[in-house]
Amino acid sequence: MNKALRVSCMKGYPVRVVRSHMKKGSVNPPDKGVRYDGIYRIEKCWRKIGEQAKYKVCRYLFVRCDNEPAPWKNDVHGDRPRSLPVIEELEAATDVTERKEDPSWDYDEEESCWKWKRPPPLSKRAPKARKNAKNLSPRERLLEGLSCTMCRNVMNIPVTAGCGHSFCKSCLEGAFSCQTFVRERICADGKNLRSQKKVMKCPNRKCFIDISESVKNPQVNHGLMGTIVSLQRKTEDEINEDTSGVESCQDSN
Repeated sequence: MNKALRVSCMKGYPVRVVRSHMKKGSVNPPDKGVRYDGIYRIEKCWRKIGEQAKYKVCRYLFVRCDNEPAPWKNDVHGDRPRSLPVIEELEAATDVTERKEDPSWDYDEEESCWKWKRPPPLSKRAPKARKNAKNLSPRERLLEGLSCTMCRNVMNIPVTAGCGHSFCKSCLEGAFSCQTFVRERICADGKNLRSQKKVMKCPNRKCFIDISESVKNPQVNHGLMGTIVSLQRKTEDEINEDTSGVESCQDSN
């Protein structure tokens, strides 16, 4: 079983969900490509015998808990707390995991929104980065800090969103390529309502700021791009000098 998803289930951490049109059996899939469907919470996870009756498969109950409306609905508001559905296959399931404490991400009745009720978990990447940084030159450390949080590579044509986070231009455009900037709404009697601006949250998992304007008109951060290109060139020159020095030593021997 996926350990990270199991921990998210037990702690009640929010999980961002991206849905593909190619996924068989997916509920409310996009017409094409992939689509960001919002924030979910895993309420239960378990194992069951698969269709071939040979192996056990892991199953998860995802429940949407986002402050923004679902992309396949015409709602004006986001999700509200609701009772969980009855899962019949749980009767014959094994390794059932259910949360026994209040979730970290929950609905606040006073503020009428979903929010962190407990501090979010600390990232485990920082210690690894500090450990590997001992073997990196100052320029390489700077380049490592200029990586895109989506592709994890040094940013290529960096774009800085309105929230202050920077990404590769292609990564940012690709993340929202199948989404429209407005939400068409239709009431129950079929009458068209006024279109609503669609909120596009920052891809950074700890940021919930709307960056729709940055997605609609991405502006290349030329200052940041110049810094990255300069550092890359100097790093390549250092590597070439070290390589040529090693070759010279080998020739002399």
